[in-house]
Amino acid sequence: MEKHGDKRYGFIGWREFHNTRLELLNELNRAKGYNVSRPIHTEHGNAGEAALRKWFSVFLPKKYGVTSGYIIPDVLARNDKLYHFDILIYDKLNSPILWDDGNYDNSGQGRKQAIPAKYVHAAFEVKASLNGKTAEDAISKLSQFNDLTGYLPVNFSCGVIFFDLDSTLINKQTILPNLIPCDPIIGYWGGVILHCSLDEEMTGIVQLLNRTEIMSEAKESDNPIAKNIDDLNIHRDANGNVSITEKGAGVMAIAGPDQMWHFSKQYMVSSHNDQNGLMLSWSHNGFARFALDLLSRLEGVSPAKNGQYIFGQVFDTIR
Repeated sequence: MEKHGDKRYGFIGWREFHNTRLELLNELNRAKGYNVSRPIHTEHGNAGEAALRKWFSVFLPKKYGVTSGYIIPDVLARNDKLYHFDILIYDKLNSPILWDDGNYDNSGQGRKQAIPAKYVHAAFEVKASLNGKTAEDAISKLSQFNDLTGYLPVNFSCGVIFFDLDSTLINKQTILPNLIPCDPIIGYWGGVILHCSLDEEMTGIVQLLNRTEIMSEAKESDNPIAKNIDDLNIHRDANGNVSITEKGAGVMAIAGPDQMWHFSKQYMVSSHNDQNGLMLSWSHNGFARFALDLLSRLEGVSPAKNGQYIFGQVFDTIR
């Protein structure tokens, strides 16, 4: 275990995950700052997308390629629109690049490539901020994958990455329902929110569940959709046991190699429609979990059933 101050500690690598998340956020913030002084504002979200693609390219095993671009199914030529996606993760060892729309002014992370559908293992839609409109737009975009059903590999997954949730929106319970598709989307599991200023170190994980799961996990309420993790009423009682006395609060427990339990504080809020539910869980361990769960999904293994990846996870000191 690697310790840092008296609030948090973790498995080796946890501070590196923390620093990576900060670098991603800083890249987007730099682009926003440039836009303020420009007569014509460019899309600062592009900088965020490029930063994410660069990180994925470094983090993921080298058998995976990362690009923005087009998914090409094995069908006869037609006049239908080819859909462009922000981030595609594909089989780099076996997939051809059907074409490359890059130009001399684009960096490698800005190139748009066409990848055969059967080699695409994961995809992400990226939004600078989470609100009702961007949530609705993200789900609408991801629903385009349903046109490719039958062409994508069986382990295909897709999700959405939001860089920020504005703290002024935490009481907008109408945001979360927009992340639940009315009709199932192939491979859709949820997504991640990299930042909320209520707690600069926490990350939110959005997880799609069926209605039975959501009712057993947590009941829908009018709670805020985010809270400061450090301010949650989670402490140890006189016997040293973890005591939780706040609605929506919880802990994730992991048994460490030292044969002791280690805890990550969480704040959870849920929403549901007639078919599906959705859980939003904030924690200081969220970014590490997002990264490690992606490795599992790429291998076709449910993250809930795979304990292979435990490095880099963050734990909270509970007193």
